[in-house]
Amino acid sequence: MREPRSTVRKQLAATATVFFILGAVVATWASRIPAIWDLSNLTAVTLGYVLLGKGIGSLSIMPVVAITLGKWGAKNSTILFGFILISTLIPMTMAPDWIFLTAVLFICGAGIGGFNVSINALASQLEVSTGRSHMSLVHAFFGVGNFAGALIGTGMAGFVSSLAGHFWGIAAVLTVVLLLVSRFLPDETEKPPVRTGFKLPHGAVLWLGVICFLAASIEDSISNWVGLFFSDHLGAPERLVPVGYTVYAGSLLAMRLVGDRLKPRFGAKNLLVSGSVVSSLGIISAIFAPNVVVGILGFITAGAGVALVFPMILSVAGKQGAVALASVMTMGSIGGLISQPVMGVLVEHFELTGGFTFILACMLAVGFTSRKSKLLND
Repeated sequence: MREPRSTVRKQLAATATVFFILGAVVATWASRIPAIWDLSNLTAVTLGYVLLGKGIGSLSIMPVVAITLGKWGAKNSTILFGFILISTLIPMTMAPDWIFLTAVLFICGAGIGGFNVSINALASQLEVSTGRSHMSLVHAFFGVGNFAGALIGTGMAGFVSSLAGHFWGIAAVLTVVLLLVSRFLPDETEKPPVRTGFKLPHGAVLWLGVICFLAASIEDSISNWVGLFFSDHLGAPERLVPVGYTVYAGSLLAMRLVGDRLKPRFGAKNLLVSGSVVSSLGIISAIFAPNVVVGILGFITAGAGVALVFPMILSVAGKQGAVALASVMTMGSIGGLISQPVMGVLVEHFELTGGFTFILACMLAVGFTSRKSKLLND
């Protein structure tokens, strides 16, 4: 028996809101990395270590979230990891060095990983209960939260001593929001057993996993390094440094809002292959940008090109079953884990040009692997 339409609307709104929360937390951190860089006396290499800690946290939490989903359900798992994630914003403003910050980012990564899997389980559960597709819509709200968080970060960057007030204020607001929507999240009556441990993809699903690995490498790298790209590579003034992340996040959001309309017309494979070319051109133009304006246009283009990779890949993986979806998301976590220390080493030895050339290579690889994937034809 299906839920009344009013109940479904409330559940959909609540699910979209938790995606918004994830996007807002990610953007809050990413938009202020240059300020955290100064606070914790980071270098390119130590930032790579910090981001590695975040990736290890995200990957290592997977067996735990599998247990919480099986025992407590997606709703309770979402609430648990949501509070863990939001709370990590506060100690980020107290990190005196990269070691302390790495410990905080390890917990943050665990919160992101657990929260991400849990809210996607909520969305899948809602689709099953209603018999309708909602995944693209709720993922768009991640982009809304991401863009909103980036805009706030841009505004707060003008205040030299605002980092603590910024992060503590966002944490307080998001905690209240999570409490308010938690009662409306869909709650399954039966919790099927969930196997723990990692499930790596194989067969046709392997190509989806490789694409997810590359997509995570691209999005994590841009999110974590675009601020430094604008401050150090383009020489942007401090008040404009978060603009790079803001326009990138806005481009992701805009493209994801129209992605469902483009997919029936052009097909997932064609969109990912062409998007790979578009995003590559954007990164090339940013690398050789003579000024901040051209750099902004480059990241708008790059964001538009990569925006549909995650929604399309997770949509196809979800059709192959829960195990396939989990395995593909695990590959994404591994990509986010490995890519950040690689970026740190490349930036240390070849400056930001070298790091963003690595991102360019990943973008081109997305196009190649998308052409190879048979499941993208479905």
